[in-house]
Amino acid sequence: MRKGINNKVKEMSKKLKPLSPDQLAYIKNIFDKKGYYKKSGEVWCQCCGRIEHQLPGSLDIDIECGYQCSCGAHLTLVYAPRLNRMYDRAYYSVVQTCQGWQIIRTFNVERNNTKGILTQYDINEVYQNWISPDGEEVILGKSYSRGVNYFFWKYNSDFSIRHHNAKSSGYYAFEDVFDTCGNYFYPKFCITKKLRRNGWKKRIEKLPCVSMAECMKMLLSSNHAETVVKQGQYDVFLHMVRNKWKELEYMNILNICHRNGYMITDASMYFDYIDTLNNLGKDVRNPKYICPDNLYEAHDKALAAWTKIRRAQEQLEEKKSIAEKEKDYKALRGKYFGILITDGTLEIAPLKSVKDFFEEGSEMHHCVYQNKYYKKKDALILSARINGKRVETIEVNLKTYSIVQSRGACNKNTPYHDRIVSLMNRNMNLIKAI
Repeated sequence: MRKGINNKVKEMSKKLKPLSPDQLAYIKNIFDKKGYYKKSGEVWCQCCGRIEHQLPGSLDIDIECGYQCSCGAHLTLVYAPRLNRMYDRAYYSVVQTCQGWQIIRTFNVERNNTKGILTQYDINEVYQNWISPDGEEVILGKSYSRGVNYFFWKYNSDFSIRHHNAKSSGYYAFEDVFDTCGNYFYPKFCITKKLRRNGWKKRIEKLPCVSMAECMKMLLSSNHAETVVKQGQYDVFLHMVRNKWKELEYMNILNICHRNGYMITDASMYFDYIDTLNNLGKDVRNPKYICPDNLYEAHDKALAAWTKIRRAQEQLEEKKSIAEKEKDYKALRGKYFGILITDGTLEIAPLKSVKDFFEEGSEMHHCVYQNKYYKKKDALILSARINGKRVETIEVNLKTYSIVQSRGACNKNTPYHDRIVSLMNRNMNLIKAI
């Protein structure tokens, strides 16, 4: 079956007409309109190749506002006194139809400029994306060769069946050769009756950073995409194409938005907002929630509420896991729990439970719990406090009986740091004796 379709496309391709004069003339518009100038007043037009001369110093206003070449091009002037050759290349696509199929024909266009010679344009057709009335794609393309630092088309090769081919090799990622995203398009699209019936509009042709071939395939193969486009929700359609979603989980919500005249301008943010509403147990059929006046404010409020709930759940789960770890920690460091070091104001004592580690880390905003210091080999963790308030957390190495670190909130030293270190060193024998 597939072989028969491929052969049919090959035969139809042979009947395609050359580009029209208008389509050829438009090619000049896909390149930057630049003019390279010298201080002597010479201007070299990259659109036509002509060299024109102005009075020295008369180009000052043209440098700011642009220069009008005799060929009609409005040039941006660039100072390049030694430039004699320039080469530009771009992909140029033309949208046509043939026997109910949608076609995107892509040409590799090279603009060559050598000083003293009129601009030359080399145009070679390199691939065609054929899209059936059902949204199936067949690609015809020329042969090519590519590597990490090179790519070139074999213009003399025949058109044959090709496939989308983005691949990675080692550290290098290759782009899909047959992706039309980023190509320059002739502005007059010829669209099939079925694609127009399914909702194709000029607005789709202007969607950013998306393949026109993928847009056509989506609109021909997805009822949800057709509905979304006819509702005018173009950003949702764009989101569907980029994510290759042929069905929308929240299509019923889109219908409610349509009935209430609500337009979605940031689909990614909107669907994230709807997911959050679901997590919060809100009624996602109520326009009060799903049609916010300010999506970003509503999203932030919903996310803050869900984050609060999730943190409470995480803390509850963490406390359950802490209880399971207590036995091991007491067996490991229980013999040190009776130590109390004080100078009358400062009180330093070991953390006596995994729960203590959790509370110490939460209040002091450091990683004593997250990095599982309660499991750390040859380490005794103590808390220095004044009137019950945590001041610094101390780590002592039980092999060397030295202070590894003493940290206050957010891992910073406090005004009591030197006093704590001195007090610990004077009383290290209490730890050694155990």
